[in-house]
Amino acid sequence: MKLGLSLQVALQQTLTPQQIQYLKMLQLTAQQIEQQVRSEMENNPMLEESASDEAPIAQESYITGTDVAEDVEAAQQAAKSVPQSESVEAERFPTEEAGEPQQPFEPEDAFEFYKLLWGEDPSAARASDGVAAIDEDDNEGFQIQDAPTFEEDLIEQLRFLPLSVEDRLFGTYIIGNVDSDGYLRRDMTELLQEFNAMIAEHNLALVTPAFLGGRAAAAKAAAVFEDVDQTLMPITAAQAEHVIRRIQSLDPPGVASRNVRECLLAQLRAVRKPNAAQKLAMLVLTDAYEAFAMKHYPVIERQLDVEESYLREALEVIRRLNPRPGGGTFESEMNTVVPDFIVERDEEHDDFLVTVNDSRLPTLRVNSAYERIKKDARYRQFNKETREWMRKKYEDAKFLVQALRQRKSTMLKVMTTIVALQKDFFRSGPEQLKPLIYRDVSEIAGMDISTICRIVNGKYVQSQFGTFELKYFFSESLVTDEGEEVSTRIIKQKIKEMIDAESKYKPLSDDKLAQDLKKLGYNVARRTVAKYREQLRIPVARLRKEL
Repeated sequence: MKLGLSLQVALQQTLTPQQIQYLKMLQLTAQQIEQQVRSEMENNPMLEESASDEAPIAQESYITGTDVAEDVEAAQQAAKSVPQSESVEAERFPTEEAGEPQQPFEPEDAFEFYKLLWGEDPSAARASDGVAAIDEDDNEGFQIQDAPTFEEDLIEQLRFLPLSVEDRLFGTYIIGNVDSDGYLRRDMTELLQEFNAMIAEHNLALVTPAFLGGRAAAAKAAAVFEDVDQTLMPITAAQAEHVIRRIQSLDPPGVASRNVRECLLAQLRAVRKPNAAQKLAMLVLTDAYEAFAMKHYPVIERQLDVEESYLREALEVIRRLNPRPGGGTFESEMNTVVPDFIVERDEEHDDFLVTVNDSRLPTLRVNSAYERIKKDARYRQFNKETREWMRKKYEDAKFLVQALRQRKSTMLKVMTTIVALQKDFFRSGPEQLKPLIYRDVSEIAGMDISTICRIVNGKYVQSQFGTFELKYFFSESLVTDEGEEVSTRIIKQKIKEMIDAESKYKPLSDDKLAQDLKKLGYNVARRTVAKYREQLRIPVARLRKEL
């Protein structure tokens, strides 16, 4: 084997850190980009918020065509008409002289820098902030009442049950492990082992107080048994089941259940004087639950020796029970969708106005005070690390302002293309949705498919027909008997409408759905119908049947 040196010329594409950061910004939603911008404003003194006098590039209106060819041409014209963000030249910063002595970092540099940047003494600003804080404390606003949480409400109810100290503490520990739906999904053996281990740590801490600060488990036990100053006994499996039964009797009944069956049974046990239908419902859940889950109603009738009319009453009782006793404890903000785009239609001129929803995004600009600092004689008094930090913050601020403009321009170009290609949807509603793939948008907008995916994922648009995720507008095509291409979402919507209108006593099979779709002009196979039904999370006909 010989060793040697060789030269080779090759081209390789690499992404700069700024390009990677810009691509990440394209993926952020309206709320996420707002949080990032405000975080940058807090960490970068070179950024400031101001009312911009420049013409906004947040919206652009256009008129769509009347046929497919004109639609594509309108989309291309709309994409070209979106104003591009101006390029910003790289700023030249003073370089370090070769013979310049290195100065150690002085804490006074930071105070001197802010005096130059803001034109004031930071110590005076801090003093004025203190006065403002005192004034605010003297003027306390209206106190909003703090509503108890789901967990706190259950613990408060637990206090009134006749339980021993160990049972009450174990009940509190169980409630702390209940999820937002009201179910206890952790293994009971594991919970018992953890709780009994904390009891042992608590008892040992009572004997040797110094032990309490030496181990994390003892500290955890001290938090659970904060108000308990007595030796505790371990919890047995029988005690644990008894405590869970008592918790399941609290309001709402069925909380801390380990499965749906136990949850429904706990709600029926909470009825003080059950009638015949409620007694039969409990019998169905205890003795014929598997047949009930599979909706094998004839099997239940033979197994329990009951008539169909009585079984129908019992099933109606079960249907009125709550399978989610916790009801979900998510905050309201988590269920709110903030649209990233707004599409408005002008019916008089039959055109559309596309807007990037950045109303809550602050208008940023680079602080001009930095230019004055560079001209100040004291600038050279700062050490190398301070000047490098100032230069980096200035570059980061300029990049962020430019990246936000470019992001808005790119998002607007993609959204205008989607609206131009889906003009019938925004004009007439979801029934007019057309087949569309990412490649169609990328070719018209002149962007890579990966860029289209970054913009589409997680974004929403508000229209006169509601708020839709951008992914909703992309679907495959299916050719009808007349040779017309329709979106597969239209087929799924037709399947859902047929199932919603079917008789619950005789639901439609996949074969029957395929036949009915063929009568409407949609030639869809049974296997395709089954695939679309599963994607819609609709069970098979047997599980949709009711008595």
